[in-house]
Formats: sequence, structure tokens, C-alpha cells
Amino acid sequence: MTPPLPEKMLDQVLALLAAKENSVFLETTRITDQEFRSFLFLDPVETLTCLGDDDPAVFFQKAQAHLRQGHYLAGWFAYEFGYLLEPALKAQAKIDHKQCLAWLGVYQTPHIYNHKDDAFSGAGPWPQTEIPATPQNYAISGLSPNQEKADYLNAINRIKAYIEAGDTYQVNYTLKLIFDFAGSPAALYRDLRRNQSVSFGSYIRTADQDIMSFSPELFFKKEGDTCTVRPMKGTVKRGLFNKDDRELGDFLQKDIKNRSENVMIVDLLRNDLGRICESGTVKTLSLFDLETYETLHQMTSTIQGRLKKETDLNSLFRALFPCGSVTGAPKIRTMEIIHELEQAPRGIYTGGIGFITPGGEATFNVPIRTVQLAGQQGAMGIGSGVVYDSVAEQEWQECLLKGNFLVNPAPCFELIETILWQPGQGYWLLDDHLARLADSAAYFRYPYDQLQISKALTEKAAQFDARSCQRVRLTLAKDGAITIQTTPCPAPADIALPPPPANAAELPKVTFSKRRTDPQSPYLYHKTTVRELYNGERDHALANGFIEVLFTNLRGEVTEGSITSIFIKKENAILTPPLQSGLLAGVFRKFLLNNITLPVREKVLLPTDLEQAEAIYIGNSVRGLIQVQLK
Repeated sequence: MTPPLPEKMLDQVLALLAAKENSVFLETTRITDQEFRSFLFLDPVETLTCLGDDDPAVFFQKAQAHLRQGHYLAGWFAYEFGYLLEPALKAQAKIDHKQCLAWLGVYQTPHIYNHKDDAFSGAGPWPQTEIPATPQNYAISGLSPNQEKADYLNAINRIKAYIEAGDTYQVNYTLKLIFDFAGSPAALYRDLRRNQSVSFGSYIRTADQDIMSFSPELFFKKEGDTCTVRPMKGTVKRGLFNKDDRELGDFLQKDIKNRSENVMIVDLLRNDLGRICESGTVKTLSLFDLETYETLHQMTSTIQGRLKKETDLNSLFRALFPCGSVTGAPKIRTMEIIHELEQAPRGIYTGGIGFITPGGEATFNVPIRTVQLAGQQGAMGIGSGVVYDSVAEQEWQECLLKGNFLVNPAPCFELIETILWQPGQGYWLLDDHLARLADSAAYFRYPYDQLQISKALTEKAAQFDARSCQRVRLTLAKDGAITIQTTPCPAPADIALPPPPANAAELPKVTFSKRRTDPQSPYLYHKTTVRELYNGERDHALANGFIEVLFTNLRGEVTEGSITSIFIKKENAILTPPLQSGLLAGVFRKFLLNNITLPVREKVLLPTDLEQAEAIYIGNSVRGLIQVQLK
């Protein structure tokens, strides 16, 4: 997996955007065989705008003229631009004549970064500029929907009535989250970008607003006389670990409801493409492809056609814009319903963001997960596809939940493996450690290069004092960077059940935390630096004479220690909590589960099981197995 921009390069880009108005950064953070370039457009020679009372044909004529002069175009189209393109809609639409519905910067050659080759082309590397010496911050407050709940529920019920009457099959109904903003827009972009690895991200800074889009959806790609569209329809949440995750992805691809909605939009876009493509050339290249992102699985389908020779920008946008995946079907009638029921213009949300080259290449996204900042005011569009069996209350709650993307950005974290190195033996259980790291890297979509990691570990081992064991802490960052830290440590106490002590009162003590863990958190199942709860509770326990603190989940089930797995001897068996209770698949835990001479089995445990146990053990692959007493 190819990593996104390294942090230092991102710092440079964000500093340039802060210093230069009317700049466009089209960033690919999910690198694929098709999408592996990021583009930075700076210092436009002109900006083109289309207002509510302008003729879009004239706007496109100006754009085409600049392309003939060898210029590049990059910018955005508001959803409402579509009203200007369709006579039936333009006559009905209530458009503010002074509202800007399209904005394109006209640029000389952009700076193009190829993620696969780690090389620049076009105008070359980013220009140098001063980077802020101190971290920048921001604050979001007063977040609220622009529509009252009662009005929203009424709109959903009216949509269902339209569906029942046969006017439409599905309506993508949206509203806005409005908020107050203070601080650095660049800092917000950095935070939101962290857990949104997408192929069609963007940050546009104009004279009056900052626009940030974290869209996974391709609207259209034009290459030569070929036009490709890839609508996204069908969503399911991620699983907590890879097996569960694969099952949910498989469910999405086979689910009849999601497949039927996907096919509906595919048929709509085939029809749109057919208006500008040569007869018989529109083909569905693939159906129901699964794309996995940090928090969800999405289902896409790909359609392609060969454009008629006379197809220009005007005819291309008139046929395709806006994307059918964000309207519903049939398109024109559904857009009429949207215009009737939505309480505010969508703006750039669900419109289009992208670029056009002098040679005719063009790529535009569908701007979902998109934030607009104008001074101290911000807005983010949210919505959902409404069908006949949709429940209005559930749709409302789903929309509010989508606001978490804005106010609860994912933490910045690294993946961890803590490995024991022993003189004369090397790294213990190394294959299992690396397999777990690879598993977590795949889940969180972190680049993982086992050859690079193995080489780094080998080089580090050559530096060790052959007289002592080493605790080796390996971390893997989102951009693929690895770090290795080492600390001398004692040899592990035992890797089998230690003999009973002569005096049980001398056993080291452990205690339960009063804080419970949520088994729905994916961070419990992967070893990461998201450890604030565990570290805080461990520090408190150590300060009070305990060697470890144990946790229970919201269901009251025992899970694990802050740095150890838990085992008990009870009823002539060695028991350990199952992963489903919300705990890490410990490498030492796996070693014991596979140890024939010491049969260990999984069982849901409660605190009373530990209180009644013949013996309690905690352990990990560095410290071994330690018998303890519960206090």
C-alpha cells in the first residue's frame, strides 16, 4: 500500500495554501492503480465564475478558450449549477442571481506529485515557504442542523408519499450542519484528513472561503474520448476485526436492497452517458465492487463510454451534472422534489470538485463529506437516500451521527508491537508479532512493508549488548514511517504456569479499574497508541502498590490488563476471556492457546470468576506469565 503525503510535505502545502488565495489542492490519500497523483494549483492567471443569472454556455466557452491557450482549470461546481443546465429545472428554481454556482481557477502548469514513484512532474516540487513554528489550533462550537426535527420528519414523509405515488423511486434528501469556527482552517483540514483516506480529497482556498472535501466518490473521469463514472451506492459499517470486517463486506455485496439501489443509479448514469457517447459504447465494466475505508465499506459500480467527437465541456456537464447518486431516480423529477423540500441551497456539497487539463483530461469528484468555511461561520452538508421503507426517525438519527465526522475527528495514532529480544535466541515470537502488525495495518489502511521492517529490526539487533534481554518497541505510522525504541529488560519470568508459591500472600497485587471499556471500539482489538485510558489507570494502580490494573467492559465482562492478557485456573481448566469481550489478540495469549501441554480455552469471565479462581495469572510476550492476587 502506497502511503499518502509525508507530514513534512503536507506542512509545506498547507503553509502555501494559507499564504496564497485562489489555490486548489487536489489530494489523493487513498492511492490506487488508477488514482496515484496529487495536484497543487497556485497563482491563477484568472478566475472564472458563473453566477445565478449567468449563461453556463458562455462560462464554458471561456473555459474552453483557456484550455486552447494551454491553461489548466481547477475548482468547483455547486449542486445548484445543475438547475442552470436543465431548462425544466431552471424555470422552476428559485436561484439567487448573485450566488456563485461555479468557480474555476485558470492556472499555468500545476505541481504534480506521483505517490507511487515519489516524484514530481509538471511545475516540479512545491515552492518553499515558511512553515508555522508552533502547532495551529481551531475550535468548533454551536453545531446545529439548519432544519428543525419536526420539519425534517415531515419532509421524509412527503418523500415517501411521492414514492408511493410513483413520482420517484429514491430521493437523496439533505440538510446542513451550521457551526461557529475559530482558528486555523489548515489545522481542521489536517484533523479531518487523518481518518479519511480517499482518492478524491481537496482543499480549495478562495478569497472568501475555505473548502475541504474528503470524498471517496468519483463523479467522472475523462481520458481522451473515454468517459468513466463510478457511482457509490450501498454502505455498511466496518467490523471490529478483520474476520468480522470481511463478513460485513460480503453481506453488503450480496444484500438485495443495497444491490437494487446500486443498479437503479447505474441505470440512471448509463442513460446520462448515453446522451453524449457513441451508440453501443456505454458498458458497465463492473457491478457491486467493495471499497473499504477507515469507518465503512462502500459499494461502487463502474460505467464507461466513448464520447461523441463533438462533446465539449458544455455538453458533458449538461448530460451528467449533478451525479445521479446524489439526486435519486428519475433524475429530473427527483431534483424537482429536492428543490421543493430542502430548506437551503446545497452549495458545493454534492456538486463537483476537480480539474481539467489542456489536453482534455478531466477528473471530478462528488463532494460528500465536505466543509465550507466563510470567516467565522462553517457549514457541512449531510444527507441520506430515502426509499419507501425508510423510517423518518432513523434517517434523522443517521444524519446527526454523520456530524461526528466534524466534531470527533479520529485520533492521530501509530500501530505498536512490543517484542522481546533474547541473547542467543533473537526476537521471540517475531512471526506472530509481524503477522498481527500486518493485520492491523490492513484494517486501518496503513502502509506495511515487511521487508523494510525486518531489515530495521535486524540492524537494531546488531547493536544490542549480548549480555541482556531487550524490550523492543516498534511503531508504524499512517504514512508508513517506522520507529524502533529499545530498553534493557529482565528475562521473562515463566512461559508456562509457574509453580504455586509457598505463601500466596506474597503474590503481587492487581486491581480492577472503575472505568469500563466499550467493546464496540476498534482500538481495543488492535495495539495502537490510543491508550489514554489504559495508561492513566495503570499509572494510578502502580502508584498505589499494584503491578497491574484489570478492565471490564460495559457488559461487566472481564477483558484484559493494561499491558497483559488475563488467565485463571478454575474447574481444572485454564480460562481466558474471548476476543469478543473487547481485548487485544495478545501474541503471548495466542502462544498459550496453541500450547498443547498447557490447554487454555476461551470463556466469558466475570469479576466473580476471578474472585473464585484457584489462581490468577497475567502475562505478555516480554514479561512472561506472572501469578497474582486480586485486591
